[in-house]
Amino acid sequence: MAAEIIEFPERGRKDRLVSSVARLEAIISEVERFAPDDPGSGLDGLLAAMERMGHQLVDLACLLLDDQTRAQAQIAFISLTDKIAETRDTFDRLGGRSST
Repeated sequence: MAAEIIEFPERGRKDRLVSSVARLEAIISEVERFAPDDPGSGLDGLLAAMERMGHQLVDLACLLLDDQTRAQAQIAFISLTDKIAETRDTFDRLGGRSST
C-alpha cells in the first residue's frame, strides 16, 4: 500500500480546520446519541444531523483536497442531501412523522 502525503493548510487556515473538525465531532456525538434510542422516532433528528455532517465534510474537503477531488466530494454530498430529502418525503407519505 502506497503512503499518501496530505498537505495541511497554511497556518492562517489552521483555526478554521480545527473549528471544522470540532463541529464534525459534535455532530458525530449527536448521531451516536440517536443510535441507542428508538431510531424510528429520532429519524428526523438523525437526518438533520446527517445533513450537517455532510456540510462539515464538504467544508473540510475545501480545506484539505485538491480542486478535482473537492468537486467530487461536493457532488457526492449533494447526492446525499437529495437522498435525505427523498427519505424524509417517503417517511412523510407513509405517515411516520409530522413535518418539521
